[in-house]
Amino acid sequence: MPHYTYTFSDGHTLNIDLKRRAKKNLILRPIDAHTVSISLPPFVGERRLQEWLRSNEALLRQTQAKGAAKQMPADTLPAWIWYHGIQTALTPSEQSCIRHRPSEMLIPHQETAQQIQHLRRFLTARAREYLLPRLERHAAALDLRPAAAALSNAKTFWGVCRARTGIRLNWRLIGAPEYVADYVCIHELCHLPHPDHSPRFWALVNRHTPHTQAAKSWLKAHGSELFILG
Repeated sequence: MPHYTYTFSDGHTLNIDLKRRAKKNLILRPIDAHTVSISLPPFVGERRLQEWLRSNEALLRQTQAKGAAKQMPADTLPAWIWYHGIQTALTPSEQSCIRHRPSEMLIPHQETAQQIQHLRRFLTARAREYLLPRLERHAAALDLRPAAAALSNAKTFWGVCRARTGIRLNWRLIGAPEYVADYVCIHELCHLPHPDHSPRFWALVNRHTPHTQAAKSWLKAHGSELFILG
C-alpha cells in the first residue's frame, strides 16, 4: 500500500506516502501541508505501523507542519501565531520594534525574511523569560533539580531530560497555553527519577498536574501550528 490516509484521534486526516527500504529504522519526512513520507523496514507490518502512528501523532503533526512551512513562500508572513495559547494577529507597523498587545503583535515594516527572523528572536527571548523560571519553580515544588536548564530549537520534541545535561524546553512552547507549558515542565522533571514512561512515571506526573490529558490534546491539535515560523 504505497499511499495511505491516516485518521488522527481528533478526526483530522493525513496522507502518507509509504515506502519499503532495507533499513533498520522507520524514517519520517515532510512532503507538503497534507502529506508525509514514511520509509518502513521490511519487518514492519500494517498492525505495527498502526500502533506506531497512534503513539506518535504529535510527531506526525510536527512533520506535517514542516511540510506546510516548506510550501509557504519565503516572502509570506503568517497572518497570526499562537502566543500564550491565544491566536495573535501579526500586523505590520511603523514601530521600530515588536510590540505585543492583546491578540495582536505589531511587527516593524521590513523584508519578510527579516520580519520572521526578528519575530523568532523576540519569541525566543520571551520564552527564556517565561519558561525557564517556570521550570525552576516546578523543580523547587517537586524537590527535583536538573543539572541545567536551557531552551532548544528541536523539531521533534517539546522537552528533553537527561541526567548529565539537564532539561531543555522547546522555545516554541511560548505559543502554548500556561497549563501546557506547566505540563511539559513537570513531564520533563519527572524523568529525573523515572527515565521512562512507566506507570510510576505517569503517576508522578499526574500527582503534580491535573492537566495531562488536556495538554496532550492541545499539543495534538495545535502543536504543528507552533512551527509556522520554522
